[in-house]
Amino acid sequence: MKLQPYTLSLLLLLLVSAPVMSTEDQRAYPRPVEPLNEAGDEQLNCRQLEQRLSQLEGRSYSAKPGFYEDPYTGASIWIGSLWVPGALSYLGYSAVAEYQENDRLHHTQSRIEGLRRMKANLRCHE
Repeated sequence: MKLQPYTLSLLLLLLVSAPVMSTEDQRAYPRPVEPLNEAGDEQLNCRQLEQRLSQLEGRSYSAKPGFYEDPYTGASIWIGSLWVPGALSYLGYSAVAEYQENDRLHHTQSRIEGLRRMKANLRCHE
């Protein structure tokens, strides 16, 4: 079986852009959100917890468009199918970028959940 040149370039791009993860961090699918606390969180008062939560809220949104909303995806499919097959390599890059973005969001949501639980334990809303 002979691989096409654009297939080799796509495979190379996927291997190069793949995130380097330790063996304990490797996972194919995200885990459920688990509360994540950091060292020193136990000493925070209600006001400091609220400040940390407001900082994290801004990082809990993704600016990466989805597959169907991304104009570069349509352009790479169109150009790749008609003229330059190597343009399809953008699809691999987009998938890796989306995985990394989802992983970042998962970590941020875990941190927010941990701080919210700490606020609840301190009864900050009373």
